Amino acid sequence: MGSKSYRYSDRHPGGDAKSHMTGERMRMRRRITGLATTALAGATLAGLVTLGGTAGLAGAAASTAPGVTATSITVGSISTQTGPISSNFRSLIYGERAYFDYINAKGGINGRKIAYKYALDDGGSGSTFNQLAGTLINQDHVFAITGVATAFFSPNIVAEAKVPTYGYNVTENWAGPSNLFAAGGSVIYLPPEAAETAYVMNKTKSKSIAIVAYGIASSNAACAAAAFGLTAAGYKVSYTDLNINYPGTTVATDVQRMKQAGSDSVLTCMDVQGNITMARAIKQDGLKINQFWLNGNDQQTLNQNQSLMQGVYFYVSHVPFTEPASKYPALKLYLAQMKKYEPQYEFDEVAMQGWESAALFAQGVQLAGNNLTQANVIAQTNKLTAFTASGLIPPVNWAKGGHSGHVPPYCAAYIVVKGDKYVPAANLVPSNKAFVCFSGNAKNPVPIAPAPGTPAPS
Repeated sequence: MGSKSYRYSDRHPGGDAKSHMTGERMRMRRRITGLATTALAGATLAGLVTLGGTAGLAGAAASTAPGVTATSITVGSISTQTGPISSNFRSLIYGERAYFDYINAKGGINGRKIAYKYALDDGGSGSTFNQLAGTLINQDHVFAITGVATAFFSPNIVAEAKVPTYGYNVTENWAGPSNLFAAGGSVIYLPPEAAETAYVMNKTKSKSIAIVAYGIASSNAACAAAAFGLTAAGYKVSYTDLNINYPGTTVATDVQRMKQAGSDSVLTCMDVQGNITMARAIKQDGLKINQFWLNGNDQQTLNQNQSLMQGVYFYVSHVPFTEPASKYPALKLYLAQMKKYEPQYEFDEVAMQGWESAALFAQGVQLAGNNLTQANVIAQTNKLTAFTASGLIPPVNWAKGGHSGHVPPYCAAYIVVKGDKYVPAANLVPSNKAFVCFSGNAKNPVPIAPAPGTPAPS
């Protein structure tokens, strides 16, 4: 399951995996941006390098924190690696592992290497997640849970134990506790969905939009917010179905109704299975419609469904893989290390969530220095005002808003399918930029200046 430098637990329980998908929220994370940049802002590329090297080999001070020795820091993760919805979560651990491999190859952090010993599988079960969280904390004595990727995240155990916890927010219950650090910010803020969708409508000259989602909150909440905001802003929402059964086998009926309603664009908060089924029905019905997917930015998916995905637009919350790596050092670093350590997941968006989570943990440990306690790692991380994972994501202000609030601008990157590739959506994104940022006003979704620290080409 990985390089022999890791020792994994053999616990892979099954459980009561639900036969549903949590929808697009697995790709979409609302960024919490900050307007200030301080000396403790998100790690720069140079800052990442100094985690290892000579400084990393200098020797570490003693610590009595759980999982910490003079030479190592033990961490673990919990994700859904098996079961009906596992394809949306399982790759997080590979981005995490690649980051730790990269850091360890440079000597670790402040003299200690990361011992990523436990990559546990909750099997798509909430009760199993809780059991494994207790096991990591009370039996395995990990210093931190550096990767959580599941539709069944329950924060109570880790919040009460005050264990630094990082991961992929699809459940809307990361907000609040100071020790919970979802990649990109622990609060999912939905109102800007309307502005970002209105912008696409305007640029594609769409006049009438259909909106579809699965009938579960983690899918339909985002689309419901978009529908409400667009309607309030005066856009024509001609058709909605926010109660589609997973995996969208009935969506052809929705396509027929879109056609009858005169829809010329569609926003989907379904997963890739539902989106492909919808695209097939659109092609079979001969419906001319602009498609905006929040899920499906995956080269393997495109390779298998190229004829169905032409012209489909996507929202991306990080520097897109389509950008020239030579102009984005953080993207260049990420792709190089993924290609070296986990090549199968080089262009996987959930793997990038794992990389971002590991990078945030590493920076907190670095800033904690010789006072390596769980409380100090949490405290130091919560001083960061513009964390960008070295330039991969718009800045997250953990000192103000990362756990509780929202500060504009809200930034999105847009890509589109052309031929066998995802490419920058030149009609949506100004040339030579990765992100378009908005105030959140859907009535006038005009791009505004990004926050300081937002990744830009060098």
